[in-house]
Amino acid sequence: MAPKIKKILIIESDAQMTELIRYPLQEEGYTVIASNDGKDGMGRARREQPDLIMVDFKLPTMKGNDVAKSIRKDPATSHQRILMIADENQLEELEIGPGSSIDDFLIKPFGPVELITKIKPLLVSEDEQAAKLISTGNHDLDSKMGGGVPVGSLTLIEGDSGAGKSVLSQQMMHGCLVDKYRLSLFTSENSVKSLVKQMRSLNLDILDYLLLDKLRIFPIETSQLGKDAPTMLIKAMKKEKGREMIFVDSLTSSIPASSDKEVLGFFEESKRLCGDGTTVIVIIHSHGLTRELLTRIRSLCDAHLQLRTEEVGNKLVKTLEVTKVRGAEQTTGNIVSFEVEPGWGIRVIPISKVKG
Repeated sequence: MAPKIKKILIIESDAQMTELIRYPLQEEGYTVIASNDGKDGMGRARREQPDLIMVDFKLPTMKGNDVAKSIRKDPATSHQRILMIADENQLEELEIGPGSSIDDFLIKPFGPVELITKIKPLLVSEDEQAAKLISTGNHDLDSKMGGGVPVGSLTLIEGDSGAGKSVLSQQMMHGCLVDKYRLSLFTSENSVKSLVKQMRSLNLDILDYLLLDKLRIFPIETSQLGKDAPTMLIKAMKKEKGREMIFVDSLTSSIPASSDKEVLGFFEESKRLCGDGTTVIVIIHSHGLTRELLTRIRSLCDAHLQLRTEEVGNKLVKTLEVTKVRGAEQTTGNIVSFEVEPGWGIRVIPISKVKG
């Protein structure tokens, strides 16, 4: 039986922009319908029942946010995926994250590759996504992340130095290995020996997985590769055939000598790997990128986890903000406080205890 052709509705008042979007979508085999008005678009959403709705933030008669809210409140259209199209200067007005009416956003200007890599995960059914979630192996952490990170997603773990990025990625790696996924790690943070020792101190033993080739560790020194670092790294990642998971900890040292185009190219190629079924998790230091570049990277990623170290009372507490996890089973508990306990690993701290 031939797969159902996916239908996409574009609600966009700019006729030229509509055609720029329509052409690559039709080339990919999607059925495309269009509306140049918010109210008409909502009516088409009810009648046509598209698999995805692309809404421009600024429409002549109403804001895209209001269109999205109306679509989400209507029982006939509440299940439909919504992708908001916006200029970078409109991002602060967007309602993004858990509880938002939109599933994701796309920043203008964008090219055909960025467009296609952005919409493909949104066209996967919720049943397919819910059936495949990456567990960290820590139940409390999974529940705060909406059940886990969807398999086949591009995940960004972002934060400052000492915020717990590597510990979180190690917890996720161990959860993947326990669930029998094959994994490759490209790391600028550890040698093989130091990683095994560090994870063992968190009660996350990986030695058997390493010996059985379930886990491959590649220490990297991308800072020595200059501007070619992102390209060389993605080439190495593509050679890891048969690996369901690829972790990069961290990409930061690859960025200083590279242009924004080269860095974005790395993430676009990572999205293509995800399109083939690989899950890619990339860790970066926030200070290593400009605000504009960070915004575009976050837009490309399916999941965004941001870590901080915050002072609460007299304590320094690590916090994890689950900014977005596409396809999560639930959206509650998107801000998590935790501590790293030797011999135990990550321990989620109740908010009442943190404030106390």
